[in-house]
Amino acid sequence: MKIGIYVHVPYCAKKCRYCDFASAPIKGREGSVGPYFARLWKDIERTGRYYGGRLEADTVFFGGGTPSLVDAGYICKTLDVISKHFTVNQGAEISIEANPGTLSREKLASYSASGINRLSLGIQSFDDGVLSVMGRIHDSMEALKSYELSRRYFNNINLDLMMGVPAQSLKIWLDTLSRAVGLAPEHLSFYSLQLEEGTPFYNDYKNGLLELPSVKEDRLMYHEGLKLMEAAGYRRYEVSNAAKPGFACRHNLKYWTMEPYLGFGSAAHSFIGGRRFEDGSLPVLSEDGALSEEAFEAVVKNSTSFVSADPGRVNDLKGDFIFTQLRLADGMDRGLYARLFGRPIEDDFGIPLRKLIKEGFIEEAEGRIRLTASGLDATNPVMEELLSAL
Repeated sequence: MKIGIYVHVPYCAKKCRYCDFASAPIKGREGSVGPYFARLWKDIERTGRYYGGRLEADTVFFGGGTPSLVDAGYICKTLDVISKHFTVNQGAEISIEANPGTLSREKLASYSASGINRLSLGIQSFDDGVLSVMGRIHDSMEALKSYELSRRYFNNINLDLMMGVPAQSLKIWLDTLSRAVGLAPEHLSFYSLQLEEGTPFYNDYKNGLLELPSVKEDRLMYHEGLKLMEAAGYRRYEVSNAAKPGFACRHNLKYWTMEPYLGFGSAAHSFIGGRRFEDGSLPVLSEDGALSEEAFEAVVKNSTSFVSADPGRVNDLKGDFIFTQLRLADGMDRGLYARLFGRPIEDDFGIPLRKLIKEGFIEEAEGRIRLTASGLDATNPVMEELLSAL
């Protein structure tokens, strides 16, 4: 059975003002890095033993935090441990997240030599004023240098960008996007700022100290940005992701299409056999910690059909299907829903589906249900309307 593997590296240089990810500044925690990875390698070994080498990883993703902040030796050894205890597909997509200011020729060469073949670079903006307000550790010149250096080692690069942030106008956003497109990366991620409780941005906004672009301005940034990317040959395949042909992120597509994956490290989650669990909560069904052949067959079966899951969990999985599939430009696959849940999607969501189609927020085409242009600007309300049927 093919799976994705996610590895979480929780260290960063410093917390950005908008970030609520499971990460912490490495300063003062340097002594924890070695023990963290030692535990990580043991968990990978234990899980590999549990599944008996019967899982084939066709994607691996190092996320964080900032994985590129730690010594490259930790990353390379982690990949070695994964390869030892799982079958890693020869054509696997192996990605690592990196930030400008944390890369060097030596690191990039080590990544490439170890088998990593995709780099996701956290640029966020090419405007120094915006970068400063966001609390990033780099400026636009360092971002450009990091990209040019990375290009010597990788032919599959993603640039992470953010819009709707303080100090950002439509002109500034389109200038950033134009510069990004001009570099010709294979993939672009473009997210609107989400204010997360507990972050400095959230607290400043709550206290009236932070001015953000209006919703109308944010939506204009989004749609004008899409035009620019499409004109440059990028196809939007998910609400906030676009790629040149053949370069959609295969690992992230697993999340959006409910394919199985294993997560390792702090705050990592797994989805396999039709259930979600945190690393460390893997059940043990035999004395030697290995999964029996019969139990493994059940895992495979339950990864391709959720019909036998308990009713409460089935509803959760249906909600996950709506939330993830509707983000795809191609939309929700009717056939996949029927295969996973053993019934047509109309049996569960017929009333809100008909209402949203009539209102022009979603449309049907070629066996799929997808957001319209109006629906893209009302993604959360559309999902809420659908989920109210559960």
